[in-house]
Amino acid sequence: MTKNSLKILLISPLPPPAGGIASWTKQYIEWSNNHDLNIDIVNTAVIGKRAEIINSKTKISDELKRTKDIIRELKKKIIDFKPQIIHLNTPCGKLGIIRDYLCARIAKKHDVKLFIHYRCNISDQVRKSRISRYFLKKIANIADINLVLNTSSKEYLKSEANSCSIKIANFIDKTFILQGSKQISDKIKTISFVGHIQRTKGIFEIIDVARGFPEITFKLAGPIANEIKEIDKPSNLVFMGPLIKQEVRELLIDSDIFLFPSYTEGFANAMLEAMSVGLPIISTPVGANIDMIESMGGVIVEVGDSLSIIDAIEKMKNSNDRSKMSEWNLNKVKSEYTTENGMSKLISLYLKEVDK
Repeated sequence: MTKNSLKILLISPLPPPAGGIASWTKQYIEWSNNHDLNIDIVNTAVIGKRAEIINSKTKISDELKRTKDIIRELKKKIIDFKPQIIHLNTPCGKLGIIRDYLCARIAKKHDVKLFIHYRCNISDQVRKSRISRYFLKKIANIADINLVLNTSSKEYLKSEANSCSIKIANFIDKTFILQGSKQISDKIKTISFVGHIQRTKGIFEIIDVARGFPEITFKLAGPIANEIKEIDKPSNLVFMGPLIKQEVRELLIDSDIFLFPSYTEGFANAMLEAMSVGLPIISTPVGANIDMIESMGGVIVEVGDSLSIIDAIEKMKNSNDRSKMSEWNLNKVKSEYTTENGMSKLISLYLKEVDK
């Protein structure tokens, strides 16, 4: 079998609303269309207030309707499209993982090869819920192939579900990647953040740190949660609101450091974009963050620790050190995180599984 004879059904969200999994899905579809890959999709995007407002509470009636619609569409597309591969992206949420298990059961009932892609840091999502852990084990053992975003998820899936998995990183289009080297300023003038501006992204720590560096401008791009909108912030911290992709790229290119003190991540697209333009990184050791920058692309700080962020900024005032980090990050992205690299790895796994 060749890649062009494959028929792949994605179970995954599309934007709106924007988000990490939805962005990945859009990239996947664009690459597939450009390479004559035969794909279809069951769109699992959230509905109701959750689609409009960050961190809105889950409404059970919306989730029941969403689940019903997804399952109905999945059954129809299995019959009409006749896929050989179903690639199911699960964010591992407490209610979502039950729905995803039901989808997995349907896939296996029709004897379709099933790839489960855990789009989260698994332990962060399931460890506090007995129900989530139960369905995690069920879904992991029903899959033909389990895909994870980071080393900690791989280890957790092995220990909790006794299931092997394969790491598949997020990827980025080569047009976003900076050509040549990034210009490194002698002084740190701008520190940026991109993502949802909310507590769990470490925004309160960024605000604390900004007060200690009045000579540096902190630019935060992304939708702002209600908990942040009314907060007292220093004048050198700017909320830029949501930006389109080109505006994000320009912000990152014009920055000196990317600060990402998130409390939990799977594989952060925002960090990947920062690396793609050669930005040195300050991040917490969650999800794939350490996998991404290792010990060369930036400085790792503790979750919720403003003082360790301050120390990291002081360490990175040396422009030669930032230059080395910048070059390393660019090379890492080009060698491991391009769309072509990621999609080629996925297609190889699909073909290998179908040909068994």
